[in-house]
Parts: sequence; C-alpha cells; structure tokens
Amino acid sequence: MNQTLFTSRRLCLSRLLGLGALTGLVANSAGCTFLSQVVMTMQDRRVDAKFNGLEGKKVAIVCLDTHSLREPGGDAEALARALGKELAANVKDMKLISEGKVADWMDNQRDDVVDFRDVAKGVKADMVVGIDLKPISIYEPGGTTLRGRATVEAKVYDMSKPHEPVHTIEETQITFPEHGQIHVTESAVNFRKLFVQQIAHRLAKDFYAFDKTLDFNSDAKYID
Repeated sequence: MNQTLFTSRRLCLSRLLGLGALTGLVANSAGCTFLSQVVMTMQDRRVDAKFNGLEGKKVAIVCLDTHSLREPGGDAEALARALGKELAANVKDMKLISEGKVADWMDNQRDDVVDFRDVAKGVKADMVVGIDLKPISIYEPGGTTLRGRATVEAKVYDMSKPHEPVHTIEETQITFPEHGQIHVTESAVNFRKLFVQQIAHRLAKDFYAFDKTLDFNSDAKYID
C-alpha cells in the first residue's frame, strides 16, 4: 500500500476517534450539568422547617378561640383537629395526643382553662402548640361572595424548659382565596371548613420541610 495513503488514513482515523471521545466527553459533561441543575432546582424548591422541635415528641394541639380554649364544634376545635392531622402526617416520629384526650381533660376541670401549659401538663405532653384564633369572617361586603379572613398566632411550649415559648408564629392575617372570591352558591358551611383547613396548613408549614411549588397559585381552583 502506498505509504502516504496509509498515513493519511491513519491520521483520519485518529481524528475521528479523537472527535468521538470529545463528543462523549461533552455529552457526559452536559449530562452532569443537567443533573446538577435538577438537584439545584429541587434544592431551590425545598423550604426547610422553621422549627423541627416537634420531631419525636408527644404533642398536644390546643386552640383558644377569643376567650375560651374550647367550644365543641367551633372553629377552634376544628382548627386544632386539622393542624394535628397535618402535623402527624408530616413531622417525623411525632406522637399526637388525641383530640379526645385533650377534650376529656378540659371537660373535667372546674374552672375555665386559659393556659396552654396547664393542658400540656394535664395530658402529659412533651410539647404543646397553642393557637390564638380571632373570630373568623367568611362573607365579603354585600353578602354575595365568600372570602375567608382570620387573624391567628401560635406559640410552642417545651414542658422541659422554662415558661417562655420555644417557637412563635407572630400574629398574622390570613385571607382565602388570596385573590378573587367565591359566590355564595357554594355552601357557606363547606367553605368555612375549607378555610379552617387552609389556616391549619399555613401554620403547619412552620414545622416540616415542603416543596414551595405545591402551593403556587393553589387557591385558583376555588375562584369563580
């Protein structure tokens, strides 16, 4: 074979192999970059718990509605139930003290109970989440549309520590839906229950990590 032709073919083959290796390297690099971007995106979406001290604890949920810790069938009872359910489902190894046990203890007290820590002691809780709920309104002016409004704050007490709360959710106003309203053709009773669940959800997110995109524009499906 002509030596020049042989050399030329070998050079061409070497270049092709080199190009293939370079292409593979670029593809691999692109793949790594893509995976890195996916990981970074997932990390960007994650919101860590503001307080994770409920993990592995026996927890009581108590809600104060205006001046009473418990009104059977009222908004306070419904909020405590909804918050307890969400925390039990999302906080690792948290042991929720049953709503019935809390209610039974309070019913057996001669005087009105106004201290969250007293309830915690009575039901032998490690921690208590105490919620102060101001009266809820669900009707817009004119009475033809529904929109929930409430003011709420919460404090967490660790019964092994001094009286001061270990975590506080400052008084905040909650509106649902945040944008728009719902016509009164929707059952006001059902809407009130839904609004209480929304309040519970917003409080619960302080205590476990969550994907912030899941709540993006989440109330749109309820708006007329």
